[in-house]
Amino acid sequence: MADESQTATQEAQPTATTEHQTVDYSKWYFKYDPQTYAFIPGAVHEKVENSTDVEPSGLIDPIWSPNTNSWTGKTYDEFLKEQKANQSTVVDSNQQQLNTIANQLLKQNIALSQRVSALEKEAK
Repeated sequence: MADESQTATQEAQPTATTEHQTVDYSKWYFKYDPQTYAFIPGAVHEKVENSTDVEPSGLIDPIWSPNTNSWTGKTYDEFLKEQKANQSTVVDSNQQQLNTIANQLLKQNIALSQRVSALEKEAK
């Protein structure tokens, strides 16, 4: 009975054997640069040097920290907040010109309306 459950477990996890090690296709490894520890996009099924099974999801430009055995980096929310804070207020010159013209037309319209009102009063 123990042999049957062991066989079922082996069948549930696909593996392949290479010359050096057995590859577990149900597991992913994430690589990083050996000098900078920066994440190298992509994942592999074989454990290679400069790789870990800790997933760097949810981080922008993750960096591997061997001391804590974890990825560090900014979360998407932190990244967006920083981008928003650093965003300069750029005024589109065309939009600014349209606003100026619209304000001039509004002032002219008000002045003309006042003149029409005054002429209507005189006509009565």
